[in-house]
Amino acid sequence: MCLFSVFKILNIKIFFYICIVKYKRTFSMKRIRLSIIILSVSGILFSQNKSDSLVLFSGLKYTSDFEKKALTGFVENKKDTFNLMLAIDDKMTPAEASQFEKSYLKVFDELTRKKIDSKNANKKVPAVYSTVHNMFLKKYQDNVFFPDIFRTGTYNCVTATILYSMVFDRLKIPYKVMASKNHAYVVANPGPRSIVIETTNPSFEKSIFTGEFKQQYVDNLRNSKQINEQEYKNRSMEEIFEAKFNQVDEVTFTNLPGFQYYNLALTKGQNNEFEAASSLSQKAYFFYSDPQVKSLLQTTLLMQIQKCNFDKVSDIDYLGQLSRLDLDENLVSSIFNNIINDKQKYTDKQKYCDSIYSRLVHQISNKSILNEIIFGYNMQLAYQNLENPKAASYAAKALNAKPNHKDAINIFKACLLENLEKSENNMEFLDTLKQMEKEYTNEQIKPIIKQYEYMVYLNMAKDAFNKDKPVAGEKHITLFETSCTPPVDDIILRQYIERAYYSYSSYYYRKKNKTMSQTVVNRGLKYVPKSSLIKSTVIY
Repeated sequence: MCLFSVFKILNIKIFFYICIVKYKRTFSMKRIRLSIIILSVSGILFSQNKSDSLVLFSGLKYTSDFEKKALTGFVENKKDTFNLMLAIDDKMTPAEASQFEKSYLKVFDELTRKKIDSKNANKKVPAVYSTVHNMFLKKYQDNVFFPDIFRTGTYNCVTATILYSMVFDRLKIPYKVMASKNHAYVVANPGPRSIVIETTNPSFEKSIFTGEFKQQYVDNLRNSKQINEQEYKNRSMEEIFEAKFNQVDEVTFTNLPGFQYYNLALTKGQNNEFEAASSLSQKAYFFYSDPQVKSLLQTTLLMQIQKCNFDKVSDIDYLGQLSRLDLDENLVSSIFNNIINDKQKYTDKQKYCDSIYSRLVHQISNKSILNEIIFGYNMQLAYQNLENPKAASYAAKALNAKPNHKDAINIFKACLLENLEKSENNMEFLDTLKQMEKEYTNEQIKPIIKQYEYMVYLNMAKDAFNKDKPVAGEKHITLFETSCTPPVDDIILRQYIERAYYSYSSYYYRKKNKTMSQTVVNRGLKYVPKSSLIKSTVIY
């Protein structure tokens, strides 16, 4: 096996079991439900060749300037392929990379000396194979990476596949890369005369299965119609045997860096180096978006989140990454709430909490998760700041995320009422309401804001009539009456109506204008029928 040894597979099982148990122990009492896919060692590791947006290139973290330059050169400029494969080593330097590249390029001098271009395909591929093998591949070893070929001559199927692919590519020999759960190799000259380059066998032959066995196996596939005639004619017996017997899938050269990063991430994970494992898993998934790589990324992220204290604003990026991995939608918001609750135990952490909240919401593309984060954070702030004028704006933001949430509606009303009753300047509060009306447009918030505008008009009218200022009082009563449809059901608004019309009617009663006083009473009763307070100003 090249991608895993048997020992490593057993350890992987234990590793992921520990991951899940530890995580559940940490968060189960906080009612976080964890849904995670355990890696299946019996499934196909490399089963798709599809890129997606779960891992963004802009979000990758690098262990060295060399790695950053190499990956950027490859992804953005389509160059530096050789350095891309060396970048797996965090100690790699430009000087050493240059030395290795010079060593690598010597193989083409040797192939030129052997007049490789004059050979036909049947002779060219074996000649290239043996030359590359003799020059670089000294000893097979399971857990090694591409730079080890040039340091010690040790290799595995992944690193040898990388080397042969690069050589074939430069020589313009057609090839394709094949991979299964535990192996990778190259097929040269794909088609009826294709040649399987077995990257772990220096004899260039299969030692287990003879050609007769393979041919019989392929013939059986054909006779049982597990392969069609076109596939039988267009692919060599070797290629069909490899694909069907070992259940391999075609991948691309650009997936190969992901194989290396995946293997190194596993090693780091087994050593409990979850920060490194998480970063490596992201790079593995960026280059190869395979379900098993995704599972490793999920697990390493969860373990890193568990051990992280979130003392740096950038640490919240782990949670942003987790939000893109299709886990239980409540998981991300629950973890974020735990982080915030822990930080808000201290009086000087609110600005820090605001910073990590702002950084996180800009990373979340899942609308449901985003709404949960926005709702939970702003509701928490609204509860904590009930006596602060900002509380209403927090509650409004929560309502924007969940427009029909009863608790959010009630706290929004309570915050507005608290602000209104404490306000010493009705016009300033009215301006605040007008601004909120522009900012928060969902259908639950608009009528609430409008209701409090009515209450401000009524408040201003009451104050004006109590101060014998009828012009100002009638102006504000008119503003109320032209907008509000009678009768009114809301208990709080009814109280404001009763007090305003009581003051309105009392003003005319003081002026001994009983007719006008009665008219005002009748106008008020349209909004609050049978109000004893409004009626009490009229002498029968």
